Amino acid sequence: MWEVLPIKDKQEYQRLILAFASLTNMFTQKSEDDITPSPIVNSKFQETVFQKAFHAFGEDIGNTSYDASLRLENDDGTETKFMIGIKTFGIASGDQKIAQFKTNHGEWSKLVDEMERNAYDNNRLRGKEEIDKLNHDLYLTLAKKIATIRNQRIDSSQENLRGFDISKNDNVCSVYHVLMPSKKGESPKIYVGETTYNKIDITNIKIHGCTSARNPSNFVFEDGFHIYKFTSADSQLLMKFNNHEIIIENWDVIYADDAYGIFSDIAKKIYGDIDKGYAIDEIKEENKIIESYSWSLLNDEGKVELFSGFNNFFGVGSKIARDKREERIDKICDTYKEEIDFKKNHLKDLLRDFLVKPAPTLNEKMEKVNLREEIKKIVMETGNENLLQDINKLVYRPIDEMYIPIPNSRKFHNEHPDFFGKDIGTFKTDETGKKTPKLALPREKRKFNLVFEPSGDSITSYVTAQDNGKAIQSVEKQSYLGKWILRKVFQLKEYEPLTSQKLEEIGINGIRLYKKMNSDDIHLQFIWIDTDHLPKDLIQ
Repeated sequence: MWEVLPIKDKQEYQRLILAFASLTNMFTQKSEDDITPSPIVNSKFQETVFQKAFHAFGEDIGNTSYDASLRLENDDGTETKFMIGIKTFGIASGDQKIAQFKTNHGEWSKLVDEMERNAYDNNRLRGKEEIDKLNHDLYLTLAKKIATIRNQRIDSSQENLRGFDISKNDNVCSVYHVLMPSKKGESPKIYVGETTYNKIDITNIKIHGCTSARNPSNFVFEDGFHIYKFTSADSQLLMKFNNHEIIIENWDVIYADDAYGIFSDIAKKIYGDIDKGYAIDEIKEENKIIESYSWSLLNDEGKVELFSGFNNFFGVGSKIARDKREERIDKICDTYKEEIDFKKNHLKDLLRDFLVKPAPTLNEKMEKVNLREEIKKIVMETGNENLLQDINKLVYRPIDEMYIPIPNSRKFHNEHPDFFGKDIGTFKTDETGKKTPKLALPREKRKFNLVFEPSGDSITSYVTAQDNGKAIQSVEKQSYLGKWILRKVFQLKEYEPLTSQKLEEIGINGIRLYKKMNSDDIHLQFIWIDTDHLPKDLIQ
């Protein structure tokens, strides 16, 4: 990646990083004045400067090491899209954390406990070689589980950047970009490094063994590309970066003689002289966000709604016309009468119960979910894939059917009637002047351009009129959008509902919609909402 980035952008990035590092003496302990300190690079500053210098997009997603993404146009008109893990650590540092699996800690506890037990023989600590032999299969099992979740997170993030326009020939690459300050006592430098950000090759995992006999549940493995270490206490995955082997540039750092004076000048510029009080200048930014709203994909119980929104396909209410449902059941029974005894298995009766009986309450809906599973189990035992496909089409809504839900939509539209466009959020009124649950404008005037970040792909969308304008749908290619979001971003299998656990695993639990200055586009970003640090634009 580094070699294809614009030279001017790299120079700006270098200039700002070195400017920060030049102030290192301001942060060093005075007792070490006689020793040249290691240059200081603040990781958050590094991420921000990278985004600004290279016009990159900040990745606001949990459980992933991707910190930014950027798009570069190629000579042939296509784009190369980069997902970047941005890191800073000392040139002499060891393995670095690349992922954490807090939510899976309980799921893996039995494996970890068995590893710990195998380390002892009647309270006698075994040797490392013996422990590695006893725990090899356990290490391999857990390494594959770790790799599966890690790879799903990478796939989700890459598909988010790739976008849903699969007709394009864009290439998506993943890299780690690292800055590695020199050691204390050496001539101050910052080494620029780059290495591949691969998915873990599950088929090629080789176990090295535990890190030590006294830490039998911490183990090392490799996949032919990178060497990884898992630590069980905090469920962290670390990676060996081979620091000296990945260096592609090095920058000399010049320490400022009067770092205090520089900070004093900054304070004066922003806040004014001490006796004149604060005089904060107005900040103007290009592409400034002027309106932004974020919300959680989880309900008040911390769950994803099972029958609506992104799980709309999972609904138990059939879209087949009521007077046609018996006809469809009879047709399937007639088509596959040689394959299965519908009477013996009561399959016809089960299909009728599922398709004909109403289910207005949540309990009745859940009963239908169980009934659907019973129907599928009977069909799967036949081994007939065509029958299974036809039954799935009968008991599920269209497989890629989904919509983007707007929480408390009536309140949202009343408070922000012009967010999606002029008067899009206004409601019809009845003859008494009371607002109805239906939006006033016709569909043609409820359309807007929805831009998905960070891919930049856009699609003409609209706010649905019914049910207080509760949903955003695409004007065309609804299944196209569903395939991308459900299969690629959320990494769901066909007919697999979205759950809170799945969101935890891929590191997404919220959505942000925002508008930029001088633009009518609505931008959508999948995000991670930290409950301990709620975003300022959060709506309930």
